[in-house]
Amino acid sequence: MRGILLGAVVGGALALLSSSNRQNTKQSLSTAKSSVGGLVSEVAKDPSGKASQVIDQVKSASGIIQEVATDVQNVYEKVAGEVDTVKQDLTKVAGTAMEAKSDLQSISEKVVEAKDTALGQTESSDSSNDDETSGSSKSQS
Repeated sequence: MRGILLGAVVGGALALLSSSNRQNTKQSLSTAKSSVGGLVSEVAKDPSGKASQVIDQVKSASGIIQEVATDVQNVYEKVAGEVDTVKQDLTKVAGTAMEAKSDLQSISEKVVEAKDTALGQTESSDSSNDDETSGSSKSQS
C-alpha cells in the first residue's frame, strides 16, 4: 500500500515539473473548487429542495433510460423477425432454384431428343458414329 501511495506522489510530482501541466492542474482545481463551493452553498441554503431536485433528475433520467431500453428491445425484435423472414424466403428461393434446375435439365434432354428425331438420328446411330470414327482412324493408319 505504501508503494502505491509513494508511486502516486512521485508520479504527480514528476507531472508537475512541466509548467503547462502545473497551469492546467491549477485551472482544473480552481474550476472544481468553485463548482463544489457553489453546490455546497446551494445545498446549505435549501438542503431538502436540492435533494428533491437531484431525485427528480435521477427519476427523469431513469425514465428516459427505460424508454431507450424498450426502444432497443423493439428494434431487436423487429430485426430478429425480419431475419427469420429473410431466412425462410431464402430457403424457398433455394428450393425453387433447385426445381428450376431440374426442370431445365429435363427440358434440355427433350430438346436434344427432338433434335435427334428431327435429324433422323436414333440412339443406335450414336454407336455407329463411334464405329465410323474409329474405322476412319484405322484406315488412316
